Amino acid sequence: MLATNLCFLFATFISRAFKEWKKYYQTMLFVSFCNLMYNLLCHDHLTWVYHPDFLLTHITTDLINTFVLLPSSTLMYLYFFPSKKIIQIMYYLGWIALFSVIEGWWHLYGRITYDFGWNFVWSIGFYFVMFYVIRIHHTNLVRALLISLISVVFLIIVFKIPISVE
Repeated sequence: MLATNLCFLFATFISRAFKEWKKYYQTMLFVSFCNLMYNLLCHDHLTWVYHPDFLLTHITTDLINTFVLLPSSTLMYLYFFPSKKIIQIMYYLGWIALFSVIEGWWHLYGRITYDFGWNFVWSIGFYFVMFYVIRIHHTNLVRALLISLISVVFLIIVFKIPISVE
């Protein structure tokens, strides 16, 4: 898992996408914020749990993912986003496939497990929404927030996430 984060960070610098971080900063923060909110809302009802390598815990791994993997991948996804519609679709599907392969590999080797009804198929569906919202957030903030809110409410209901106010 740590290696995956380092690979994405390295790719961000090798590709020179990092030079445009200011252009995509708002969306990078949004993606990280969403991941942090998942961990806050679901801390007692995690639908997936990391079993990392190199003596890290789920929390430290998720924080590294939040501040390295997610911003790096968001930056590269938006930086290289193509202009032609048909290529955009292939590009979008390619990122979904990439993240699905990474998670599949993690699951195969016991680095991630699922609970409360979540499974690998749900993750693939999640990636369809995630990459769509990342692009929309960069171009239409209100629409992205609306889709995100609807998605969160849907997931809270489907996976019976207990939301308590104390």
